[in-house]
Amino acid sequence: MSARRFAFFAALALFVMFIAANITANSWFRSWRLDLTENQLYSLSRGTQETLNDLSEPVELTLYYSRDAAAPSPQLGAYAARVREMLQTFAARSHGRVRFVEVDVEAFSEAEDDAVEAGIEPIRPYEGADPIYFGLIGANAIDDQRVIPFVDPQREGFLEYEITRLIYELENPSRTRVALITSLPIDPAAAARPGAPAGGQSVFATELGRLLDVTRLAPDFTEIPDVDVLAIIHPGALSQAQLYAVDQFVLRKGRLFLALDPASMVSMQSAGFDPFNPVAPAPASSTLEPLLGRWGVTMTPGVVLDREGALEVTVQDPATGQEGPMPQPLFFSVPAAQLDREDLMTAWLRRQINFGLAGSLSASERDGVEVIPLIRTSGQTMRMSAQEAMMQPSPIDIMNRWPSASGRIETIALRLSGNLETAFPEGRPADEPAPVIEGEAPPPAAELPAPEEPAEPLARSATPAEIVIVADTDFLEDNFYVDPRNGVTAADNASFALNAIDVLGGSDALVSLRSRAPSVRRMDMVDDMEAEAERRIRRRQEELQGELAETEARLAALQERGRGSGFFSGNLGAELTPEENAEIERFRAQVVEVRGELRRTERDLRGDIDRLETIVVFINIWLAPLLIATAGLFFFWRRQRRGRVRR
Repeated sequence: MSARRFAFFAALALFVMFIAANITANSWFRSWRLDLTENQLYSLSRGTQETLNDLSEPVELTLYYSRDAAAPSPQLGAYAARVREMLQTFAARSHGRVRFVEVDVEAFSEAEDDAVEAGIEPIRPYEGADPIYFGLIGANAIDDQRVIPFVDPQREGFLEYEITRLIYELENPSRTRVALITSLPIDPAAAARPGAPAGGQSVFATELGRLLDVTRLAPDFTEIPDVDVLAIIHPGALSQAQLYAVDQFVLRKGRLFLALDPASMVSMQSAGFDPFNPVAPAPASSTLEPLLGRWGVTMTPGVVLDREGALEVTVQDPATGQEGPMPQPLFFSVPAAQLDREDLMTAWLRRQINFGLAGSLSASERDGVEVIPLIRTSGQTMRMSAQEAMMQPSPIDIMNRWPSASGRIETIALRLSGNLETAFPEGRPADEPAPVIEGEAPPPAAELPAPEEPAEPLARSATPAEIVIVADTDFLEDNFYVDPRNGVTAADNASFALNAIDVLGGSDALVSLRSRAPSVRRMDMVDDMEAEAERRIRRRQEELQGELAETEARLAALQERGRGSGFFSGNLGAELTPEENAEIERFRAQVVEVRGELRRTERDLRGDIDRLETIVVFINIWLAPLLIATAGLFFFWRRQRRGRVRR
């Protein structure tokens, strides 16, 4: 066989082997992936992998996407590719438990009818444009469905969580079970009854009952039922046995939403009594000691005031007697920018959260326990005793006593995760006698139910705890976030609490998920160049402002010396003097010079960015082929040279 024919058959064999290797790898090793991206964009979190491993039946994920209609929007197309790759990763990592299907939705097609029927919501970039469908439907073997109506590019950081949550709900279709302990008039179950009036229930209580399966515990409870989440909102005077039950639930289940208050306005305004201690009045403050101290968390006995986020209230001016709006630091809002943008409980919120007479939380270090501040105030704060705050002093009085030194950033809500120890190391406390109401005989001993066999006490967490603690309860009242004229929510107060309880109600795998880094990464070098140019521009603008002030001062000095025309003193018909004209011309020349320098700065910035872009394009596109070509020419030259030496 000639050398030429041998080379041809060798090349053909290599080509066949290459095709066979690709087919084999695509069939047998689809789940084998090497993710070399910095933020691990194509790797699933441990919680997602656990959710996929726990699937007992197959799940089909169908992505409805209008390719042609979305073509004019390259950013949406890029994000659609990101979603497609994420769903392919889910299918590859599920070992056959998840099947991914994509449907191209065209206008006036059966696919469009299916998408609309399933609940996919179309968007139109502009009036008259074709609708763009971009939603996800999950279905299990018994045709249960969950829908993400629109896969929002603005929520890319939570894409993995949303898909994992959809799969988890298909595997576990029952609603989250919540046990509620509260001394406030919150009854979600009553608000959730079909056809029943809200009965004065807040928006939070109504939504809580509508979305979740809530059981409000009786005041004399001694055990907490088997639920997914325990919610404690401004508890009354809990007995030691009740605190022990909470302690054991946290160690056993580990899911707790806790809202305490150093000064509850709702409790003080209601003329009721403490259901957990009928002989005592409604509690103005609430705590959960000794549990908080055992967890390393402390809540201040006083309240926090925030001047920067102060909400406006109507106040009468003592000088004029007129009423008008004035910021009240006792009631303040925390904007979305000051919420934790990484945690799933707060990262989705886009509006502020309003608080009133809120406390402050702090946490000491504990081995194996992580504390994440979720909601924090600005740095312009001060503290006030709860008794004084309940009297609601006027904003004028508060501002008159505001300290000159700046305050500190206070934590209003935090998330505690990890393994905890019991606050009752000696076991279940002895039973306490029930409080006796004056004029009422205690129930006979025979009427008391026989105690159940107690569960084995835990000294340490059997399940890692996930606890959300908020140092305010008034923020859940409608007055703080609902417009009374139309019932529309103006802040994310209820959304935060519902998000927190909803996330806590998921599996351990879901609770462990966090937001992910976006796929689109900014160029740090370009950002630094733009920031430097912005600093130079700002510096020159400040110098120009200073020059303007100096010019105005010189013109004023001319007026004082009697060398001015009076034009700058209000006589607009006066003719400018030579000195004024010279000063104005000097300033105009300075303005022209500064404008030219600013234009040069912007032009230099654009030139630097263009040069950087050219270098990046050269490295990414041309450098590798040139290096390969150079290496090929070098080896060819070397082989030719060796051949000449042998001859």
